[in-house]
Amino acid sequence: MIRVTGIRRNGFRHLGLFVGYLIPKSFSPGINLTRSYFRFSKDIRGKTLAIRREEQSVWERRAPLAPQDVKRLVRAGCRVLVQPSNRRAYPMQSYANSGATIIEDISDADVIFGVKQVPIDSLIHNKTYCFFSHTIKAQDANMPLLDAILEKNIRLLDYERMCDDAGQRVVAFGKYAGVAGMVNILHGLGLRLLALGHHTPFMHIGPAHNYRSSGMARQAIRDAGYEIALGMMPGSIGPLTFVFTGSGNVSQGAQEVFQELPFEYVSPDMLHRVAQHGVTNKVYACEVSRHDHLIHKQTGKYNAADYEKNPSNYISIFAKKIAPFASVVINGIYWAVNSPKLLTIPDAKYLLQPASTPWLPATVGSPTLPHRMLAICDISADPGGSIEFMNECTTIDHPFCLYDAEQNKERSSFKGPGVLVCSIDNMPTQLPRESTDFFGELLLPFVPDILQSDALKPFDDHQFSSCIKGAFITSNGKLTPNFEYITELRNNNKARHKVTGNDAVGKNILVLGAGYVSAPLVEYLNRESNVTVTVGMF
Repeated sequence: MIRVTGIRRNGFRHLGLFVGYLIPKSFSPGINLTRSYFRFSKDIRGKTLAIRREEQSVWERRAPLAPQDVKRLVRAGCRVLVQPSNRRAYPMQSYANSGATIIEDISDADVIFGVKQVPIDSLIHNKTYCFFSHTIKAQDANMPLLDAILEKNIRLLDYERMCDDAGQRVVAFGKYAGVAGMVNILHGLGLRLLALGHHTPFMHIGPAHNYRSSGMARQAIRDAGYEIALGMMPGSIGPLTFVFTGSGNVSQGAQEVFQELPFEYVSPDMLHRVAQHGVTNKVYACEVSRHDHLIHKQTGKYNAADYEKNPSNYISIFAKKIAPFASVVINGIYWAVNSPKLLTIPDAKYLLQPASTPWLPATVGSPTLPHRMLAICDISADPGGSIEFMNECTTIDHPFCLYDAEQNKERSSFKGPGVLVCSIDNMPTQLPRESTDFFGELLLPFVPDILQSDALKPFDDHQFSSCIKGAFITSNGKLTPNFEYITELRNNNKARHKVTGNDAVGKNILVLGAGYVSAPLVEYLNRESNVTVTVGMF
C-alpha cells in the first residue's frame, strides 16, 4: 500500500487517494440534516416571490433557490412563481411538485430572485430584484444596466454584498467556483503538456460540465492520481507545484478537488526546494495568504488591520517570492480597485523567461518545460484585476487562452510560447444542481427579511437586518449611501478613457522609404486627420 501525505482540516485527517479506497468518503453537497427543523425568522404568509429565467448565458443552468427551498417557502405561506425554462438543471416539474406556480408573467411578485444580470428590457418597474449585478466596481459593461435600474425605480440587492458583521460574505457560489475551476485547470494542464510534447495522466480529466456531478469528476481525478503515484509522469517535466491564493470558500473548494491527487503541502518558504528537488509521483501544494506576499511600501512588513484601511500602501512580492516556483496558480482572492495586483504584465515577462533545468533528464523526444509556470486558473475572473494581463474572461465554450508575455497578447491555442489561462466568470454553472443546492441553502434563511421590501416605500422605512440593508445598491431611483462611490468611479473611468482617446490626437508617424510600397501606406495613413506622416528617404 502506498501512503500519501495528508493535511489536517476541521479536526479530521484528510488522507490522500489510496486511503480513500480503504475508507469511503461521503460527499453530499447541499444537504443539511437540520433542514427539516428550519424555521423562518419572519412571517412570510401572503408574500409572493418569483424565480426568474436566466438569460445571460446559454450555459446558465443555475437557480437561486432549489425545489426543496421552494417547498419550505410554500409551506410557510409564501406564494412562489417560477418563470418557465427548459435550460434549468432542475426541471420545471420539480418546482411545480414543490408547490410553485409555473408562469411567464412574474409581475405580481414582491421580490424577484435571479442569479446573473437581467436584460434591461426584462426589468419590471418598481420591483425589488436580487442577483449578481457586477456593478459595484463600476464595471463599464454593466453601467447601462445600472442606469436602467435607477430609471425604473428598482431596488437592487446584490448577493456579493451580503456580509456578516466581520465583513465575510454569507451567500456565494464560491465553493463550487473552486471545485469547477480546479477540474477545468487540470483538464487544461493535460492539454497544455501534450502540446509541449508530454502525455500525462491529466489527459483523462475532462472539463467540469462533462460530469454529471462533482463526485464523478473527483473519481476521474482520483484515477489520474493513481497513475501519478505509480510514476507515470514524464521525468523531464520535473515536480509539479500548485499554488492556491487565499483561504476562503473558492480556495477551499479547489483544494478539496486537488486533494484527490497524491499530494504534499509545503510552506511558501519551502516551495523553491520542492520545485527543484521534489519527486514526480506526487504533486505539491502551497496555500498563500496575504501575509505571505503583501508588504508595506515603507516598512516592508504586513499589518492586517492597516491593510484593511490602506491597501494602496502595500505591494505584492508574489511574483518574486512565490510565482517563480509555481507550475500552476489557482487564484481565488477578491480584488478591490485600490488593492495590489498579484501578477502584472512585467511580472509575466519575467516569469516566462526560458528556464534552465540541467538536473532534469531530457532528450529530443522528452524535452524539459520552456518555463516553470504552465497555467493560471483565475477563478476570481476579474479582468484587469489581480492578474493584470487577464483582460477578458474566457468562456465555457472557449475555456482557455495562451497568454504570450513577449507580445502581450492572447490566442486560442495550447501550442506555442506563453502561459495557459482559464478565467471563466460563471464556473459554478458547470455543476448546476450542486451549485443551486449549495447557494439556496445559504440564501434561504435571509429570504423572509428580503421579502419585506417594497420598492415604492422609502428605503429607511424598512427594518432590514444589517446584512440585507448593506447589500441593497439602489433604492427609490438612486444609489444607496454605501454605494454612492460608484458615481465617482464612473467619473474616473470616463476621465481615463478620455485621456486615452486624446492620446491619438496629433500622432506623428515616420515612414522610411519612398518606393512603390510606401505610396499606398502613406495614402492610407493620411485618411486620419489627426495623423502627420513624415517620409524618410535613403
